[in-house]
Amino acid sequence: MIAFEFSVVLRGYDPQAVDALLAQAVAALTTVDESARADAVTALRRANLPVVLRGFDRAQVDGAIASLTAQLEGAPGSEPEPDPDLWDGWSVNMAEFDVALRGYDVAAVDRLVEQVGRALTSGSAAARAEAAVAVRQAVFAVKFRGYARHQIDRFLQQAARELA
Repeated sequence: MIAFEFSVVLRGYDPQAVDALLAQAVAALTTVDESARADAVTALRRANLPVVLRGFDRAQVDGAIASLTAQLEGAPGSEPEPDPDLWDGWSVNMAEFDVALRGYDVAAVDRLVEQVGRALTSGSAAARAEAAVAVRQAVFAVKFRGYARHQIDRFLQQAARELA
């Protein structure tokens, strides 16, 4: 089951409407019924989500909708493509991470990203295993003006797959 975690902002998408829309798309991901997948893609593309006070961050929801649309348009059961904004083979441009009002500690994230990059380029199985453990155990403090949490979480998922 795919779980989405969106930041709540002053003016964002209505959480109930977002949950209903994404539930349909996630359900369609698990089926091989092409008509259900097509219906879900149509619903995602035509989504006109209401904006409310204290709603889900619009950019995060739009990103999830785009990702789900791409996955639904692919072959049933296919593995989603890595996010090119967060991962480019072994090279990560840390400037690609957005800075949020409350996000993950920049210095700690930068250290882990450097460790992952070194492990993937070294060719050493021991370095890869050490980096994989570090990724699995990563817990970052939330700080004022840190990296956007949802982007770092997606990066960690991709890094874990690459290091496995």
